[in-house]
Amino acid sequence: MRKWITQHDVLTKLLSIVAAFILWSYFMGAQNPTRTLEYKDIAVQLTGVDQLYNNYNLKIIEGADATVDVKVSGSTNRLATLTASQIKVQADVSESITAPGTYQLSYTVILPESGMTCESRTPDSITVKADEMETKKVPVSVNLSKSASKNYIFDDPQLSAETVKISGPATVVDQVSTAVIDLDTSGVEKTLTDNYSYKLVDDNGKQVDTANISRDIASITVTLPVKEIKSVPLEVTVSPEDAAAAISTTISPKSVEIIGDPSAVDAVSSIKLGAINATTAENGDTHTFDIEPPTGVSLNDGQPASATVTVSVAQDITQKYTITDITLSDDDKDSSATVTLNTQSLDVTLIGPEKLLKKVSTDDIQAVAELSSKELSDGEHTIGVTVSSPDGTTVSGNYSVKITISRDNA
Repeated sequence: MRKWITQHDVLTKLLSIVAAFILWSYFMGAQNPTRTLEYKDIAVQLTGVDQLYNNYNLKIIEGADATVDVKVSGSTNRLATLTASQIKVQADVSESITAPGTYQLSYTVILPESGMTCESRTPDSITVKADEMETKKVPVSVNLSKSASKNYIFDDPQLSAETVKISGPATVVDQVSTAVIDLDTSGVEKTLTDNYSYKLVDDNGKQVDTANISRDIASITVTLPVKEIKSVPLEVTVSPEDAAAAISTTISPKSVEIIGDPSAVDAVSSIKLGAINATTAENGDTHTFDIEPPTGVSLNDGQPASATVTVSVAQDITQKYTITDITLSDDDKDSSATVTLNTQSLDVTLIGPEKLLKKVSTDDIQAVAELSSKELSDGEHTIGVTVSSPDGTTVSGNYSVKITISRDNA
């Protein structure tokens, strides 16, 4: 190894490098030569913006984000610590701008220390555009994504603000015609209320770039009333109830469409028109009733305001029933007498409406034979029977049963 180091003169070469570094460090420290460095994309600060607005109602709408490249010369030691953020570049917009338009502005490069010099700049000037400020109100409209589902309708949206006041460069503000709220109405079946942002659009519905526009409100509360449409039948009542079986009615129209809040509509199953007096009704009578929906709902557009009710009075028929449930009522009973019912059944005829008689069974008919065993002698007797039937029917004919009375003479 030692031989190799000697052959290649490694030690001499290392000593030469160290000596050269020491000499360079001494030279740089003692002499501190001047050098030049380039700094790119330094943002230009615009000054005089407030004066431009206050004096001429103007605002910079383009060029506020301009950047430049600068070359700075100075001593090596000073440039070693200089960063781009320490270099200030400023352009005063209030010196030469007095009206809307596009301008070329010179700018000033401010270095943080004396002894530094801006050798060059690219570009030599920056381009800015100024426009007059304008304020106006634009109407708010709501754009629904979908129509209402079947049997539902959307009422006109209610807005917390009908207009929006916008301010900004005249060339931009003049493009705006409407503030539009895009409302997602997919599957909406009840009234919707929420806050929504909006976009500013031109006459063709194209969204306007609002980077330089301010607004008096950022969002708007929208209430979208949702109403349900439902078909419900019309009904009449017949009074008194015991005479209702003989009365039938035909209603025209049979049903109507109602509209309202879904919760109110769902609670309505029918609309009652009024009552028909069965005791005075005659076949073919007609009655006109106003259709008055319950509170909270109304008739849908195009629905009739009244209905016609035609009365039909059923003709009475007769029907015979055989009953076996016969009750003996001995109000003045002779304790020594034995009363035997010889009649086992009665054929009873009822008169009444057919649809009522079809519902009557023998259990609904009562037969009671009243007697006084104290007043009757031994032997067979025929006594009258009182037959009662359901309301709306009449018992046809008179009825009797045979009984036998016997006494123990012993």
